[in-house]
Amino acid sequence: MPILVGTALMLIVSAIGYSATTRTDPVSAVPSASARSCEQPPSRALVRPGGGAVTFPDVSYAIEDVGGRPRIDLAGSYEGVIDEGERVAVIVRADIGSYDSASGGPPGEGRYYFQRELQLDEEAHCWTALSLSPALSLSSAHHGAEGPLWHIYLVLVPADFAVTSVSTRGQVEGGVFTTLEVLADFIVTA
Repeated sequence: MPILVGTALMLIVSAIGYSATTRTDPVSAVPSASARSCEQPPSRALVRPGGGAVTFPDVSYAIEDVGGRPRIDLAGSYEGVIDEGERVAVIVRADIGSYDSASGGPPGEGRYYFQRELQLDEEAHCWTALSLSPALSLSSAHHGAEGPLWHIYLVLVPADFAVTSVSTRGQVEGGVFTTLEVLADFIVTA
């Protein structure tokens, strides 16, 4: 009887060991979302660094016309560490000379609009900000020969910034904006 129990125990331990070494990990079998998050849109922006502890050496973008409204996708790399409790937000301001006749208002009058926080991939040190929708219609925008221009700022904000400092229309007051640490800024054009 002890031989039978010992043999059964050996078979169980062997089966567990075999199972552990041949099991496929579902996470490694499927490409990770972080690998996809580092894909770069086709157009490059010239980045002006802000001098903070976090830098953005390159930024790429794509602009798509969705029913006469722009949709901007941004992506790039970053260097440095963002402290816990802080985020990097995307704030957009349309060029002063651009305005949207369809909406009846000139968003290019120097107003700042919060879009969203960056989605960071801390392992690959890359980021994305997809489907931004700045307040300027492409079909009715009055602009120069190069197309509408958007000034885009990557700013360091507290985690509760979207709740405490952004109006219901997405606007960030100029006085609030001047208190933020601008980590990088660049221009994109349609």
